Amino acid sequence: MKREGTIWVLGGDLRQEKLAALLSEEGHSVHTYALDQAAPYEGVTAETALEGLHRADCVILPLPVASASGMLHAPLGSGERPLTDIFSSLSPAQFVCGGMVGEETAELAGEYGLTIHDYFRREELAVANAVPAALAVWAWEYA
Repeated sequence: MKREGTIWVLGGDLRQEKLAALLSEEGHSVHTYALDQAAPYEGVTAETALEGLHRADCVILPLPVASASGMLHAPLGSGERPLTDIFSSLSPAQFVCGGMVGEETAELAGEYGLTIHDYFRREELAVANAVPAALAVWAWEYA
């Protein structure tokens, strides 16, 4: 049986934007944060604050989760968003996932009792991501 949930998509790039749209089409209540420059999609609520984040069934962080400065990786967002602000708004009972979760990010999440499930460690995603990257390098080298 299919269960609709409340999902927050935080930061990221066009992949996160498209994910939010697809999840909304599936019937989920979808909220985005730090995707300020993303195109508006029907059924997706663009949030400017983290006030409702604690009610999310699932929180999807970007790939990679953090920028080099320890902020949320949010190239489509305006301004920097500290991971501490986000993690302090979550509870350990929530399902949190993100891509390329670095050691510092995992440790910081642990300080808040959170576990981030790293979707980039899934073999099918790593392989699917590697093929286009390899083809792009090959095309660049031999074009």
